[in-house]
Amino acid sequence: MNNTIKTSSKQNQLAAARAALSATGKSPRQIGHESRLMVIDWIYRWGYTSAEVIQVLLGRTSGGYLKRLAKQGWLSSTKTKSGIPSVFFTLTEQGLEEAEHRATSLYRYPEIDPYRVDQAKIRHYLIAQLLTANALKAVGVVSYETERMFIGEGDQSGIKRPDVVWITSSSRLAGEIELSAKWSRDLDDFVLSIIRALEPTGNTPAKYSRFFIASDSQAIIDRYRTAMKPGATVHAWTKTERGHWAAGKAINVPDWLIQKVDFQLIER
Repeated sequence: MNNTIKTSSKQNQLAAARAALSATGKSPRQIGHESRLMVIDWIYRWGYTSAEVIQVLLGRTSGGYLKRLAKQGWLSSTKTKSGIPSVFFTLTEQGLEEAEHRATSLYRYPEIDPYRVDQAKIRHYLIAQLLTANALKAVGVVSYETERMFIGEGDQSGIKRPDVVWITSSSRLAGEIELSAKWSRDLDDFVLSIIRALEPTGNTPAKYSRFFIASDSQAIIDRYRTAMKPGATVHAWTKTERGHWAAGKAINVPDWLIQKVDFQLIER
């Protein structure tokens, strides 16, 4: 009985895939070419990715596509220390050459050596990728920028540099993935840097239209929401003559801040 259900489900998926292919008016070869270029560009922007992310990005029902690209020499597969995911994928020399050939802007790509990937942050950035892949399927989000795409701008006077920026026809939505709580100076700096990123200066418009903070912890979300609500106070920290950080001037959080920050609880 179970085998019959599984077979029927697979047949339905294949039928849906054929219908979707027919609706595009493109040949399987064309779609395969476009999918490969999309994956290469995605990894060039992010540094690495996982099979799950690309399934969402391409709308595929199976996770073997990246392994196929790896066999063709475009990608390199490396085991993770945690086992979750089991492997991550980076560009090979062949893949990087293709990415740079088609790119409108060039970025450093240290992940050409997969062992330079900071595995402690893999989950952090894969969450950002999954959220972005889903956002691109939603109405309104037409493009995105990853951290390496605006890192050349430098850290502008305490303005928060986000993990990712989603772009619509009229706005820039900055996103932060927070998997561990911030305290004391780190929390104050976090709140102040978001205020500066959302606040216009003179004739210069705000860097971003809105911020979203995504976390797998309701407690972290509640903590940040409390720190950003009207009436909350944060401090500008300074170093003492001995080189120690000390809380300085108290700053009231502006009433408008909480209205420009969205919070999203994600599944663990």
